[in-house]
Amino acid sequence: MNIFKAFQGTAEEVRLNPNVGTFAWFLHRITGILLLLYLFTHLWVLSSANAGASAFDQRLQMVQTPIFHFLEIGLILTVFYHMCNGLTITIMDFFGLSRRHKALVTVTVAVFAVLAIVAFGIMLPRALHHPAQEALHAVS
Repeated sequence: MNIFKAFQGTAEEVRLNPNVGTFAWFLHRITGILLLLYLFTHLWVLSSANAGASAFDQRLQMVQTPIFHFLEIGLILTVFYHMCNGLTITIMDFFGLSRRHKALVTVTVAVFAVLAIVAFGIMLPRALHHPAQEALHAVS
């Protein structure tokens, strides 16, 4: 399976039809692939539990770093965008509102922005405050 087939014709589509819906479609595809990659990483970490508690703790320590805390924020934003856009697509399909797609995409962006602000407010302090930094300051 060639993952790049997911983007076959994408550049041509964006060039020929550069509107809000096209960019929403493109971002939906990108976020879907990113979520798939996260799923494999998540399963990789969880699978270490089969090898025992120490193996799981060791693998979990690999992803408990400041960079991964920032990546968690990106994950939440990816989930929120993919969820909001998926709901928009569902609403357009079930209620025949495809003629109003620009207005729906605008509402989607507004809802996403609110969710992103809340996520940043909750998760950014955690990403900036890392226990390893406290241990370094306590030693010195």
